[in-house]
Amino acid sequence: MRKLFIRLPALLCALALGGCLSMGSLTGGGAAPKWVLNPPEDTGSEWYGVGEGPDRETARRAALKDVATKLRVSISGKLESQITESNGKVDRQARSRVSEEVSRTEFRNFNVEKTEEGGKGFYVLVKVDRPSFVGDIRSKLEPLDTEIDGTVSSLEKASSLERFIGYRRLLPTLDKASAQAELLLGAENGGTGNAKLKRYAAIRQSADEARTGLVFKLQSAAQDADVASAVGTFANENGMRAESGASNTGNVLAVKVVSREDDIQGFKTVKLNVNLNVRDDKGRSVASRDHEVSGSSRYDYKAARQNAIEDLLKVLRDEGPLVGLGFAKS
Repeated sequence: MRKLFIRLPALLCALALGGCLSMGSLTGGGAAPKWVLNPPEDTGSEWYGVGEGPDRETARRAALKDVATKLRVSISGKLESQITESNGKVDRQARSRVSEEVSRTEFRNFNVEKTEEGGKGFYVLVKVDRPSFVGDIRSKLEPLDTEIDGTVSSLEKASSLERFIGYRRLLPTLDKASAQAELLLGAENGGTGNAKLKRYAAIRQSADEARTGLVFKLQSAAQDADVASAVGTFANENGMRAESGASNTGNVLAVKVVSREDDIQGFKTVKLNVNLNVRDDKGRSVASRDHEVSGSSRYDYKAARQNAIEDLLKVLRDEGPLVGLGFAKS
C-alpha cells in the first residue's frame, strides 16, 4: 500500500497536467531551473527557446525547435485570420507548406544564453535574433521576386497559349516565394509578408485565368476520335477547353495514333503509340509528346483498345498538362 501511495501523486500529475514531468525527466525528477519553467518573454527583436536533452547539443537543438514551434503557431494564426477575412476557407496547401518550410528552417543567428546540467542531462536556453532571421528571408525572396516580376511582365502582351505556358512554369517559383513570405509573415511585425502573399495570390489568379482562357481545336483521324476524346477530357479536367473541329485557326492539339493488335495466349492486346502535337494560332509547333500505352482483354480488341485509352488518360493525369502535352520534360 505504501508504494501505491508514493506513486499516486506522480500519476495524477501526469494525467491532469499532461506533461508536468517533461521538464525534469532527465534530472531524475529534480526541480528544473526557474528559467526553464518561466523563460524570458519574446520581443520584437528576439525569440527565446528552451530545450532539454542527454547532452548540450541535443538540448540546444530542442531549444531551437521550441522557437520553430512558436514561429509555426504564429504563421498559422495569421494565415487563419487572413483566410477568414477573405473567403472563410482554409488553404490546406498553405498549411502543409508552412509545416514543411518551418521544419527546414535553420536559425543561424542565435546565442546560447544559459546552460544547466541536471542529474541525467542538460537544459539550454537560446536567444534567436529576430531581425537577422527576417533579413535572411528577404535575401531569399529577392531573386524569386525578380524572376516572378520578369515573367509576369513578359506575359502582359503574350498570346493565350504563351500565357498558359509561362504561368504554369512559374508556379514552382511562386510556391517557393509563398513559403518564404509565410515565414516573413510570422517573423516580422510589419505587413511585408502579408502584402507579398496577397500579390502572389493575385498572380495565381492570373494563372488560373490563363488556363481557363485557353482553347484547343482537337484534330485526329476519324478512327482515332476515341483517343482524341480522352485527350480532350484531360484538357478539360485541367481547366482548358478542347473542342473537336477541322479548323486550322487558333490553337490546335493534333492527335496521331499508331495502333497494333496482337493475340497473346488467348488475350486480345492493343498497343497505342500516341503523338500529341500542339500548334499555336500561327501554325507553329510549340510542343510535342509521345506516349506508348497498351491494354488487353479476354474478349475483343475493342475492349483492349478502351483499356489502353484509359491507361493513356492515367499517364496524362499523373504527368500533368505541362509534361503530358510536351511543354516540359518529365
